[in-house]
Amino acid sequence: MKVLKEWFINAKWGKIALISWGNPYGEPVLLVHGRQDSAATFLPLLELMPADYHYVGLDLPGHGMSDAFPIGVAVTRFINVAALDAVIQHLGWTNFTYIAHSLGAEIGLFYHAIYPNQIKKFILLDPEPALQRIMIDNYSTFYSYYNNYYKKYGEYNSDRVYSKAAALDAVMKARGMNEGQAEVILSRNLKRIGDDLYCLSWDKRLRLMPPTNYPLDYYYQIFSKNTPPTLSIHAKDTHDFYPAGKENARKLFADLEKKWKNFTILRVDGNHDVHFLHPERISSFVCRFMKKEFARSKL
Repeated sequence: MKVLKEWFINAKWGKIALISWGNPYGEPVLLVHGRQDSAATFLPLLELMPADYHYVGLDLPGHGMSDAFPIGVAVTRFINVAALDAVIQHLGWTNFTYIAHSLGAEIGLFYHAIYPNQIKKFILLDPEPALQRIMIDNYSTFYSYYNNYYKKYGEYNSDRVYSKAAALDAVMKARGMNEGQAEVILSRNLKRIGDDLYCLSWDKRLRLMPPTNYPLDYYYQIFSKNTPPTLSIHAKDTHDFYPAGKENARKLFADLEKKWKNFTILRVDGNHDVHFLHPERISSFVCRFMKKEFARSKL
């Protein structure tokens, strides 16, 4: 799908990069990527999507072409809600579809809890691993996120330098991708600093983002109020990012599906990056859901 435009907006901590596709007069669709990714991860899926919608993607702070949050303190998962709010205010959208992967899905759920009735539909791409991470009710484990960050402060606030080949190889090995796919991943995440010398634009603090640590009932209470029609696509081969939170995350989604008749869980073959590696496995379901009309909840 052809890019309409690319631009930046000013936030209190720096610039946020945006990119758009499709029909600028069409129904608005916001695309929010996962941790250590960028808006580029939606490119394969967009090739299979209808062009009559207005798609806008963003690079979250410390990802892609967006500035990172100021150095110093650890970057928490929840702080990204502020970035999302800044983008939505800039766009002036009050009724839109929200398509997001992993961390992006988590951010969207919190955003909807704070600003209900703006998101008309949720399409969540393998959100369960992200929700596993926020359900850490063991205080020692929760504290370790901060303890490890400050113990290794220098490591998390310095850049590693790569050759182009080394950067591609690192992505291919870490995520099971071929060279072409790794090129797409790095297209918005690689900064040239010299002759075949590059650093990744990812904020290294993203590797250890402190979560929230509330009980399961808290998340159910805030995520189950006025929930819009939701298609939650779960990859069958996703490994457990935080095994201790797996049961709680699955229970949360099962309870949401049970409560809301327009909340659907779809399990597909593939790993956590199935929307990027095999978009054909989900595109027909996504397109059908986007076009489906739902009666508005009276709750």
